[in-house]
Amino acid sequence: MMSRVKYIRTKENQIIVFSESIQHSEFRNLNPISAGFISFGIDKDRNPDCTCYGDSFSLKLKSMEDDTRLAKMQILGIFD
Repeated sequence: MMSRVKYIRTKENQIIVFSESIQHSEFRNLNPISAGFISFGIDKDRNPDCTCYGDSFSLKLKSMEDDTRLAKMQILGIFD
């Protein structure tokens, strides 16, 4: 069984990925502007892919529309 992975986005536009066992609020000192979950997989062309979604109850923040684009750039090196 695969566990979900969490992330935050800082005001400096850095994506930080961490285990589901850690609360989003542990990263409060980094002044996050969005937070949620991130899933990793393979797209239809067999290339690595990721998607940001959901929200953080402990921070009261939601994922933002361009979090996925930013995560793809920073984590996977995909510049669309």
